[in-house]
Amino acid sequence: MNKNIRFPQKEKQPKKLIRAMKFFLLFALLTTGSCFASETYSQEASFSMNYENKTIKEIINEIENNSEFIFFYLDKSIDLNRKVSINVKEQKIETILDQLFSNTENNYSISDRQIIISKKETPVNTKTNQKDTRTISGIVRDNMGPVTGANIVIKGTTNGTISDLDGKFTLENVPANAILQISYIGYLPQEITVNNQSSYNIMLKEDNQSLDEVVVVGYGTVRKADLAGSVAVLDNKAFKDQPITQISDALQGRVSGVQVQSSGVPGGTVKIRVRGSGSINRSNDPLYVIDGIVRESGLTGLNPEDIQSMQILKDASSTAIYGSSGANGVVLITTKTGKANVRQIMFDAQIGVGTVAKRYETLNPYEFATLYNTYRKETFSPEQLSAFQNGTAGTDWLDEIFQNGITQDYKLTLSGGSDKIQYIISGNYVGQEGVVKENTNKRYQARANITSQLTDWLHLTADVNASHNVKRSADFSAAKGNIVNIAMNYAPVLGIMNEDGTYTRDPYSAITQLNPVGLLNEQIGESMRDIVNAHIDLKFNILPGLTFTTSNGIDYNDVKNYSFATTKVSSSSSMSNNDAYRMTLQTTNNLTYNGKWGDHALTATAVYEATQSEYRYMNISGNNLMTESVGWWNVEMAGTRNAKNDYSKWALMSGVGRVMYNYKDRYMLTGTIRADGSSKFFNNKWGWFPSIAAAWSMGNENFMQHQNFIQDLKIRASYGLIGSQAIDPYETLGLMTQAMYAFGGNAYYTGYWIGQTVATPDLSWETTHQFDVGLDFSILNSRLNISFDYFDKRTKDGLLKRTIPNYDGGGSYWVNAAEISNRGIDFSINANIFESSDFSWNTNFNGTYLKNEVKDLAGLDFIQGANIASGMFSTDGVTRIAVGQPIGAFYGYEWTGLDAAGNDSFVDRNKDGIIDSKDRTFIGKATPDFTLGWNNSLHWKNWDLNIFFTGSFGAERFNMVRYTGTSMTGDFAFITLKEYLNDNFDTKGQSARYPSVNVKGNNYQAAATSTKYLESANYFRLDNISLSYNLPKAVSKFADLRFTFSCQNLFTITNYKGMDPAGISFVDTGTGSVDVNDGIDLGAYPLTRSYTFGVRMNF
Repeated sequence: MNKNIRFPQKEKQPKKLIRAMKFFLLFALLTTGSCFASETYSQEASFSMNYENKTIKEIINEIENNSEFIFFYLDKSIDLNRKVSINVKEQKIETILDQLFSNTENNYSISDRQIIISKKETPVNTKTNQKDTRTISGIVRDNMGPVTGANIVIKGTTNGTISDLDGKFTLENVPANAILQISYIGYLPQEITVNNQSSYNIMLKEDNQSLDEVVVVGYGTVRKADLAGSVAVLDNKAFKDQPITQISDALQGRVSGVQVQSSGVPGGTVKIRVRGSGSINRSNDPLYVIDGIVRESGLTGLNPEDIQSMQILKDASSTAIYGSSGANGVVLITTKTGKANVRQIMFDAQIGVGTVAKRYETLNPYEFATLYNTYRKETFSPEQLSAFQNGTAGTDWLDEIFQNGITQDYKLTLSGGSDKIQYIISGNYVGQEGVVKENTNKRYQARANITSQLTDWLHLTADVNASHNVKRSADFSAAKGNIVNIAMNYAPVLGIMNEDGTYTRDPYSAITQLNPVGLLNEQIGESMRDIVNAHIDLKFNILPGLTFTTSNGIDYNDVKNYSFATTKVSSSSSMSNNDAYRMTLQTTNNLTYNGKWGDHALTATAVYEATQSEYRYMNISGNNLMTESVGWWNVEMAGTRNAKNDYSKWALMSGVGRVMYNYKDRYMLTGTIRADGSSKFFNNKWGWFPSIAAAWSMGNENFMQHQNFIQDLKIRASYGLIGSQAIDPYETLGLMTQAMYAFGGNAYYTGYWIGQTVATPDLSWETTHQFDVGLDFSILNSRLNISFDYFDKRTKDGLLKRTIPNYDGGGSYWVNAAEISNRGIDFSINANIFESSDFSWNTNFNGTYLKNEVKDLAGLDFIQGANIASGMFSTDGVTRIAVGQPIGAFYGYEWTGLDAAGNDSFVDRNKDGIIDSKDRTFIGKATPDFTLGWNNSLHWKNWDLNIFFTGSFGAERFNMVRYTGTSMTGDFAFITLKEYLNDNFDTKGQSARYPSVNVKGNNYQAAATSTKYLESANYFRLDNISLSYNLPKAVSKFADLRFTFSCQNLFTITNYKGMDPAGISFVDTGTGSVDVNDGIDLGAYPLTRSYTFGVRMNF
């Protein structure tokens, strides 16, 4: 046999793979031509080949593997084993197809890069009179929802269209009894005979032989079938009907191994952890990479509508390519781009109302006054009691601070282009009112993206995203200033205002005497955040299989915060303004070779990357303002003024090498090495981070072809090192600061300098060692797909902060000493329960079991958590970091109930007859053992129903709201929670939970830090339920419409008595990590139940 095949450069398989590197899932859209698309590619591509006695299947495979053409056909419609001989030179694809299928019962049609082979039939008469034609519409779906970019063609003609962003299509001039051909890459083609229907629901089925999903893995892409590491993929279909305003909401419960916790505050803080927390003193946030550019501003300021897909890199094989930035996992986001010859206008509008899903029951004014009179006789007169009882006096403070909050979300997207240049422009406005009054968030966002094939060898991508965010927020942290806790503890017998126009102050029971309504109306802070992200990419096709890409990007982030205190609420007036600015520049240069020789395939990548980041901070503040008329713009009128600033700059230089090898689509091997040089370190600037991964695709072995039970069986294993440089730029240097003294309530510089930090020139990188073994397989004809991973992730040389006593010069310094372990299992199960043309049901269940444990603290007994509020906890906090315990384990007393005298009693662990700090022990943890997400997508004709559940098990919460509402000593002078009335010593005796109302001097600190207020935070929640109806353009006459009604947080099954078992009061420990105090609830933002109606229009 003679074989002589030559393809031009632009048709080589590496171009397809590298292009996918830029567009991820949009690869399918860009290689799927529409009937309106130009046939430039098919007209330009030419082939030279010489084959003898080859099967049709072998020739099709050769063309697909070495060009951008994709074949679609039904096995029963073509003889794939028929052998032919062909000899052509510099011929078009039509010439080759003519030779392959001449004198056969097959014909073919070409749509851009798509070739459909079918049986010959009598062609439809396209000259049918207009009265015999009609307009039809419909929707194309798969088991996950609508399919964008599917081809719908009248067989034997060039009349056709493609499905839009919601899978909908409209086709005019369709003859009676015409045959529709529906095709999309990765799915079996279908043929449907047109009948009397005007609307069609088309369900596509995956073609396991041609499914070639491309996964972004950092500096490149890989076929999912060839993936050796652990990467989770989240397509935008998974959350398209959920009313999310920030992208982090889409990750919650939808990806195994990923835990998302939100403060709940509109525009507030979100914490994301990938396979646990590995650092004690530094951030455990993952790295965020948007279209190849690292984004230090995280996910803030991104429009969820702009997201095409997200990939979460979890194991060392996937994350090691990001070296010193990948220790906490990597979130890769691919945004949408325009499509050639397809113009689309999309408008989406949503409006919703949010309510407090659960609140505490507090004493009404009469109950409070009556109970208070048993404590202090005749404090409230009969006349006052009568007024409280008939409702003419007193205040329900929770009613005064809670409201029904309105949320508005509007999105507009325009996209289109030609073969040479494509564009997409989008805008988004979000206006949120919180369920706590005066808490608002407004976001204005715009994005523009252009892609262009400038020449055959040069491709351009330019993208800019800008957002402006204005947020007003009260204090919801675990501190005395928490607005929810203040309101719940404020005496209900008081009114809101005094006669002189000032706000009342509470002498009875408040944590602070500050009025909660006054705090919201007069003293709420405001922040403004401006973010600009932009990048330009140039990709050069140098030689067949060899490409060079240079990406240059900027991440600009500017945050301004303003606060003001008035004498109408506080004892003195004050103001503060600060401005924090950060700008990061990044250049990434990527040389990639992709080649295939017979059974061998190799992809080699070399990267040079440089990053520079600059930070500036300035603050001005003042006290005792001469006038309050201009609020926080008042520093010149302050009796005392203070100013401070900060500046830092750092740089990172990196080199990366990666080789991915594939043999016969059965054996995969990936090796990666990255070297990072950081200016933050002194003697140890360079860190080296290697990884290796191997996979065996057992499902492709010959012995697996003789059974039908298991499909696509793959075994994976990986090991590697990843690091962290999460220290401030100058922390290895010895720093000095001026000593200060206090006088008259103010601080003054002494003129003397003291040590702040001690030089640590040998400080080095935190290094995470991670081992992963995984199993992927499908059964029941690929209707049930299962992925399972075991991981062991150990952070060594963890950064610990040591303090030097003042008598020895004072200050602090960092050492590499800690070791943290995160071990566990994560899995996902996807099942197509039922599929038909009218009805389908798909379900996805994912879960994560995680065990976090401190292994070593270099001889330290423990590291204490924050002392949350003065007089509330013991002096060394309620949480600790200790060997053998998870980060932030709860440390306190074991409550045993009330003794015979009605006092709280505790376990005397050392048997000395005294309850003191020596009797404390570890009593719980905030990290759950198991988390889950369960999504169900059901489709019936034009209706879609999505039901999404989340759950968490094995964590505890310190419910300090209940403590403050039932305590009688210290700052918490009296009871405000109704549960106390029928569960105290006076009403139930020793079986009660709470002491008598007149008991004084009880060990309230021991009660606060004991199991008395430690509760299980297990929950199972209906997170979202959405019902959608699709109205096609053929009916509406102007646009394809999709109406959606959604309910968020409909119900929660839990024994937790607080407002939200998943809610947390984020605590700044001063070390950059909030994980140590995760489980403290001192008035976390209320869980919001929201009802949203939305309409989506595609023109």
